[in-house]
Amino acid sequence: MTLSFALISIGVIVQSLKWPFKTALFPVIIGGCALILSLAEFSMSLYETAGGKKKKKKQDAMDFKLSEGVDPAVARRRTWTAFGWIIGFFFLIVLFGFNIGIPLFVFLYVKCHGGEKWLISILMTVCSWIFFWGLFIWLLDTPMPEGWVFRWLQAIGIGS
Repeated sequence: MTLSFALISIGVIVQSLKWPFKTALFPVIIGGCALILSLAEFSMSLYETAGGKKKKKKQDAMDFKLSEGVDPAVARRRTWTAFGWIIGFFFLIVLFGFNIGIPLFVFLYVKCHGGEKWLISILMTVCSWIFFWGLFIWLLDTPMPEGWVFRWLQAIGIGS
């Protein structure tokens, strides 16, 4: 399975190299990361099965259950809270667009859910906006659609 995933990643990289630089940047980076990780997983599985049989070893740190030792009501509440934040992020993007929705979400999440101080919340918001703007607007020159609020304001004659 991992070998086939590596071959698919190679195909993605080769196909995207024919495109213009800005268009090919994302698939090359993602394909490269996927290729490296799948080859690492493939080599680890080969190393584990060297000699024809798998050695039984202690349970790794990665093999744990997230809900082990947690009250089901608490786990359910945490799940619904995460689901609510994801839905809220979606609506912020739809209503205000990416340019305002992403930093607004980061601020609300860090301040309200994380309980961070004002300075940390504002710094995280500014850093997320700079990262978003630098990558998608400046480097990749990706047009971002306006949110519904700005379209409504333009429809009634407010704004540009």
